[in-house]
Amino acid sequence: MIVAAVAIAGPLVAGATTPLWLLLLPIAAVSVHATSAATGITAVVLGVAAGAGLFIAGAGSIALSAAVAIAAVGLFAAAEQRRGEARDDALRRRESELAGVRSELRDLRAQHVAGAEGRLVALTRANQALQSEVERGRRVLEQALDASRTKTSFLLKISHELRTPLNAIVGYTELLLEHPDEAEPGELQADLTRILGAAHELLALIDSVLDLARLEAGKFELQIEEFALHDLVHECVAAVTPLAERGHNKLKLKLSRELGTIRSDRTRLRQVVVQLLGNACKFTHGGLVELRVEPMVTPTGPVYLLSVRDNGVGIDPAYMPRLFTPFSQADDSPTRRFGGLGVGLALCRHYCNLLGGDISAESELGKGSVFRVQVPATPRDPREAGIMVSAF
Repeated sequence: MIVAAVAIAGPLVAGATTPLWLLLLPIAAVSVHATSAATGITAVVLGVAAGAGLFIAGAGSIALSAAVAIAAVGLFAAAEQRRGEARDDALRRRESELAGVRSELRDLRAQHVAGAEGRLVALTRANQALQSEVERGRRVLEQALDASRTKTSFLLKISHELRTPLNAIVGYTELLLEHPDEAEPGELQADLTRILGAAHELLALIDSVLDLARLEAGKFELQIEEFALHDLVHECVAAVTPLAERGHNKLKLKLSRELGTIRSDRTRLRQVVVQLLGNACKFTHGGLVELRVEPMVTPTGPVYLLSVRDNGVGIDPAYMPRLFTPFSQADDSPTRRFGGLGVGLALCRHYCNLLGGDISAESELGKGSVFRVQVPATPRDPREAGIMVSAF
C-alpha cells in the first residue's frame, strides 16, 4: 500500500503550544502541498511510504517529526527500490529465458532449413541421375533401333545386290546347258566372259562385307611391303577403264615426277583408289574423271596425296555427314538408279585410318565431287594400334 506522510499544524497562538499532527495516509500521488483559507490548516506531503501510522508532537518537535517522516520515506523508497530491482531482476531473467528460447528456435529453424536444403540437394541429384539414366536408356534404345534398321536395310540391299550377279550366272549357265551344241565359239566365249564377270562381282561383294566385319571385330590383318606408287596407280586406272568407257567418260591421270616408293599395304591402298575411281565413273556420264597423285610434306612427315575428281551428279549436302557410314546411300529407295551395298566408302575410311592416313570429300550437287586420300610414305607401326600385320 502506498501512503503519504502529512504534517498538519494549527494557527499559531502567542504563548501557547501549537500541536503538530504527523499523519501517514494512503494516497495515489507522491508530492502534494495545499493550504485551506477557511481553516488556516496547512498540509504538506513529505514523501512516499508503506503502511499507515499517526504521530502527534508538540511544536518543538517539528524537526524531529520531519526527520522521522523523511526517514520513513527513505525506508519506503529503499524498499520500493529493492522491489523495483527485484522486478528488474525478474524481467532480466525472463528476458534471458526468452533469449534462450529464441536461440533454440533459431537453431531449430537453422536445422530445419539445413535439413530441407540437404533434402532438396539430394532430390536434385537423384532427379539428375534419373534423367541421366533415362537419357542413356533413350540413346541405347535409339542405337538398338538404328542397328535393327541398319540390319534390315543391309539384308534388303545385299539380297538385291547378290541376286543380280547370281541371276546372270544362273541364266547364262542354264542357256549353255540347254543348247550345248548350238553355241558358236564366239558366243560361247562371250557367255563365259559374262559368267566370269558376274562371279567376280559377286565375290567382290562378299569380300567387302567380310572385310567390314573383320575390321569392326578388330581381326583385320595388314600386309606391309615396299612398292612403287607409280605402278600401283597405273594398275588402278587400267582396272576402271572399262567402266569409264561404258559411261562415255574420259579418264585423266596426273602424276608428279617426284613419285617414289611407298611402304604400305598394297592391296588395301589399291582397293581405296579403285573404289574412288569406280564411284567417280559410276556417278558421271559423258564427263571427266581425274586422278592426281603428288608428294607432300606435313608436320608428321612425308605423305602422298591422291585426289579423285569428277564432274558428275555430285552429292546431296544432307547426305554428306553419312557419306562414310556403312550401308548408307544417298538414294535408299528400291528403285534407286545406282546399285551397291553402301560399304565401299566406309571400307576406304577404315583402310586409310589403318594405314595411318585419312580420307575427305567435297561435293556440290549437280557439279561433281572430289575425294582426297592422304597416306604416309612410311606409316607408323600399325601394331601400336593393336592391328595384326604379317610383315613390317
